[in-house]
Amino acid sequence: MKISKFLKIFIIIFSFSIIFLISNKVNANSIDSINMDISINTNGNAHVTETWNCNATQGTELYHPYYNIGNSNISNLTVTNGNTQYTTLSSWNVNASFSAKQNKCGINYVSNGVELCWGISSYGTHSYVVSYDISNFVSELTDSQMAYWTLIPSDLSNDVGSVDIKIHSDIYFPQTIDVWGFGQYGAPCYVQNGYIEMKSNGTLTSSEYMTILAKFPLGTFTLSNKLNNDFQYYLGMAEQGATNYTNTSSSQGYFTNNIVSDLFYILMVVVIFIVSIFVRKNSTSSSLTLDFGKAGKRLPSDVPYFRDIPCKGDIFRAYFIAYNYNLMKNKADFLGAILLKWLKDGKIKVEKRTVGKILHKQETCIILDSSSTFDMPSENELHLNLYEASGDGVLEPNEFKKWCIVNYTKVSKWFDDILIYERDRLVTENTITETESGIFKFKKYVVDSSLKNEAIELKGLKNYLKNYTLIKDREAIEVTLLEEYLMLAQMFGIAKEVSKEFEKLYPKIIEENNYNFNYADVLFISSFAYIASAAQIASYAGGGGGFSAGGGGFGSFGGRWRWPADLDRKIF
Repeated sequence: MKISKFLKIFIIIFSFSIIFLISNKVNANSIDSINMDISINTNGNAHVTETWNCNATQGTELYHPYYNIGNSNISNLTVTNGNTQYTTLSSWNVNASFSAKQNKCGINYVSNGVELCWGISSYGTHSYVVSYDISNFVSELTDSQMAYWTLIPSDLSNDVGSVDIKIHSDIYFPQTIDVWGFGQYGAPCYVQNGYIEMKSNGTLTSSEYMTILAKFPLGTFTLSNKLNNDFQYYLGMAEQGATNYTNTSSSQGYFTNNIVSDLFYILMVVVIFIVSIFVRKNSTSSSLTLDFGKAGKRLPSDVPYFRDIPCKGDIFRAYFIAYNYNLMKNKADFLGAILLKWLKDGKIKVEKRTVGKILHKQETCIILDSSSTFDMPSENELHLNLYEASGDGVLEPNEFKKWCIVNYTKVSKWFDDILIYERDRLVTENTITETESGIFKFKKYVVDSSLKNEAIELKGLKNYLKNYTLIKDREAIEVTLLEEYLMLAQMFGIAKEVSKEFEKLYPKIIEENNYNFNYADVLFISSFAYIASAAQIASYAGGGGGFSAGGGGFGSFGGRWRWPADLDRKIF
């Protein structure tokens, strides 16, 4: 087979990109991880301990900058490298030689902040432990107290493999505290077990940053740093990126390979653009890749009620059809449907358990059996993920919430993988026809009209369940179908309403039949779908951080994450 001219160009560019990467990146400095532990005392001052795991091959020093620190002061810098305690200098000369900086550290004062600096001291792999104090880490506002800091700025000159930031205090932080994360897309922050945590989702590039904004009630800390504005003022500043930072530092000897990185990224953009031409029509997780023919996928508005279980009783098939014919509010509702299916089949239980290592309390949990097996690969994967989130087979809502925050891309992929799997099954049964066209063999999936008939039945059932109490001549529900109805109602996003109405209309039937789940279980399971949904649709908008009046710092524009504190109040 002849290779097209276009494909040859792609291969040449890709090959040069790989060569360029190997020749310029192998010997570059790298920061594998940064872990920050921030302890806030009762007066709102912080003691910070950082661990930098690095591989240094060039340059003379590393540094951690803080800009726009307002009324705060950074002091008591110490650095250790293995068993070596560095000498802290009263002033730092960024132009000093490699040997002059060896086993030394110090603070470099620049026009808009400080830079915490230390000598590389020897090339190779090192774990530097850096500690220092920040006064007025927390500020008092007219209506609340606030911590607002760019903890990882956007000018470290190097990518960081991973970042993990933990903020804690002798004062227990309840989950009702509001926290926002600004900066890298996919760097969520949340409150758990009395502390605040913020993590990068994988690598933090040199153009990204991590800023945290936390709101505490008045009286949480005893503070001397008081600002004459309310919290909304600073939240608006953060969301609008009101104080752009411009680095005026003349520091030299840092990890610098920006030119190499920029050229590499330009080449990679070209490669990605070319690759996208090959794969964009092969994207398989979106309904847009399906060809619904001239009739399209729009369903009639006046479909008749349907009282049986459609889609051959297969809830995975129902999910594929409901998603592609726009009968679902949110893909995450399907997770709740699967959990209800497991409850029905006895694969899991919902029970009250005593949880919490310090503050013991009764919590409704999902009880998982590590030996459970399933016919569908996606069910096995979900069960493994839930067990991983629980750690011990007793899955608490907060454990699932934390897992979803950190693994939100995995959550989203799980739903899409089912759509791909079901599409391929429909291809096998000839309900969908797979064709290829063009020199690159782009795939196309043509939907048979029979699938639309199943979609009409699904819509008929949805309308039947949704309008059940309004139907004058309704028949009594089929007792054996009640749990099946509720599983599909959960997938449609109406399980709470349907379950409540069934319990109200047929209390005796529900009482006399030994169902594996009830109205309370439906509400609880729906909350897990809500958590998965929140992890999927977390809002990332332009924003910055930092302010010149009282503790902060600023990074370049980027995304933001907010995990709403009222989530716990709404669900649990």
